[in-house]
Amino acid sequence: MAYRVKSLDNEQPDESRLTVLPEPSNAITNEILLDTPKIGISKPLCTISRYSISCGVCAAMIVPGDSMFPLSNNNQGNGLSWVHEACHTLFPLGVPPPPTCRHWTRLGRCPTYEAGMCAFRHDEKDRGTTKSKRKWGGKRTLVRNSHKNTAFRIFLMKTYGLDFLQSGVVLDVAGGKGELSWELQNLTGVESVVVDPRPVALSAIERKWTQGMFEPKRFGPVFAKWYPACKEGCSKRKPRRPSHLRCFFEAEKFLAMANDDDRYDTTEKWFQGERSRAKAIKWTTKGLQKEGQNEDHHEDDIISEVGEEEIDNEVADSTAAISILKRCKLVIGLHPDQAAGDIAEFANDLGVPWCIVPCCVYSDMFPKRRLQDGSQVKSHSQLLQWFSEVYPESKVATLDIEGKNQVVYTTIPSA
Repeated sequence: MAYRVKSLDNEQPDESRLTVLPEPSNAITNEILLDTPKIGISKPLCTISRYSISCGVCAAMIVPGDSMFPLSNNNQGNGLSWVHEACHTLFPLGVPPPPTCRHWTRLGRCPTYEAGMCAFRHDEKDRGTTKSKRKWGGKRTLVRNSHKNTAFRIFLMKTYGLDFLQSGVVLDVAGGKGELSWELQNLTGVESVVVDPRPVALSAIERKWTQGMFEPKRFGPVFAKWYPACKEGCSKRKPRRPSHLRCFFEAEKFLAMANDDDRYDTTEKWFQGERSRAKAIKWTTKGLQKEGQNEDHHEDDIISEVGEEEIDNEVADSTAAISILKRCKLVIGLHPDQAAGDIAEFANDLGVPWCIVPCCVYSDMFPKRRLQDGSQVKSHSQLLQWFSEVYPESKVATLDIEGKNQVVYTTIPSA
């Protein structure tokens, strides 16, 4: 038996919303409706589907563009079913309240809810209640920051604007695997260059690309403005890998290279020496070790350099490196370790803004780093204060990630 369902938004049937559904599956319907509370809600909050999925009540397909609402279902692997908006009439005692939004409980906010498009529950008592942290085997606390690159990339877009970011090169110092630069290039359309002695490792994020994780239908209309370079079908094209200056970053030497027009032989010799020095470094769980250094560590301590087997878009000569530095418009560092101070110094001398999320202090490595009252910088809060004292024009903001999330940055210089 088939039946027609009238629109929830009007007393009279809305022809554009009329749906013909099959007879509800008794097995599915009874399974869910038996758990329905005695007092439910008459009209559920709904969202628009971007995928094809089976309705948890009538078993008919929910297709992209259909209005649907979430329903707790302990028999599902994730404890959640999606249901046609029209199927709310099958709940004689009302639809049970929606599950709580996991972003609301974990992050304390939900951009989709702020845009009026989230169908989950957002009670104030549940805000940010699951920010518990756990240990990963050592003394350090494991924080959930898998989205830190995206959060920082969005902060850059908000702070500097897309036009400015696309007007030159963003220098990503201590860029590690290169994922932040990869996001800037492929998701934002900004040329970004990694500066790091380690090889890049981009296979994981590129798998997400080919699997369609960055297709517009995946992030939806609320987040589309943060993915301006992602168009329908983008997963079919090959992503662009960022260029890579594989060397240690030192402000004085990089500034000399940026200003060096005539001494090619000297600069080229230094640059090739830096590349060789970077490749002679092994990265272990105990820190940096030089090639051939006799340290008491087992083979298991060595961190696998998976990037060595990948295609690394490494800059091979100083001429190309100089061109990159001359086109630099912004210098950034997301948890750049020892390079934090050099980033600010280099960018300040070059006359471009900088943006850093400092992490470790390295007080033993920088014993001369002092506050105005003469005290040595030994804590993270003191490091932030040091930046503010040395660069009074700098500002501080909070990035929406766990762990070290304070951003120190300067704005675009006025013309």
